[in-house]
Amino acid sequence: MRNIVYIDGQNFLYKAADILIERGIIKDKQELTSIDIRSLFEGIFPGEDLQIRFYGVTKIKRRYDLGEEVLNKSIRFSDNLRRVRNSLSSQNIDYVEVGKLKIRDSDICKNCGSKDYRFQEKGVDVGLAVGIVRDTLKDEVDRIILASSDTDLIPAILLAKSEGKKVVYVGFDDRLTQALSAKSTSTQVIRDTEVVDAYNRKNP
Repeated sequence: MRNIVYIDGQNFLYKAADILIERGIIKDKQELTSIDIRSLFEGIFPGEDLQIRFYGVTKIKRRYDLGEEVLNKSIRFSDNLRRVRNSLSSQNIDYVEVGKLKIRDSDICKNCGSKDYRFQEKGVDVGLAVGIVRDTLKDEVDRIILASSDTDLIPAILLAKSEGKKVVYVGFDDRLTQALSAKSTSTQVIRDTEVVDAYNRKNP
């Protein structure tokens, strides 16, 4: 059986980071740049041959034109992305560039009237959905293993199922997206302890 794991990159890392922060293992989401994703999924699907794809943004440009704060944030994001990609490469996981990192204004502070800039990924969910649809219609996959909490992916799930493909939704324990679970063929859960173990294997 041809199994492809489709991971919504930042979504996955942020949810894993929430678990590690709750456990006091890391202090900030940006600290999570290396986790044993392959072993995590091979533990859920033992004995299966898994092709794993991690969907994320393209390389981040350093912004010198919006001040020192934005420059420092862009440098940190860029450095973290490099570490993430290096970790994925060492695990034989494909990094798929499909989105962009946008800079947007935050809301204006009611007390002081100031605002800052925030980074936001755009287009990753669309790229991931396109990947599922393309692989389905080209008959290059038998079982789709989806790690995301984005309900915008439901149309892609329904198309894949209509073409006879199995769709397994993988979500974090106590953080499952019920709509995705309901539309998928089956659901698998990543437990908090498994996240901790996967982190410790890459960060001894």
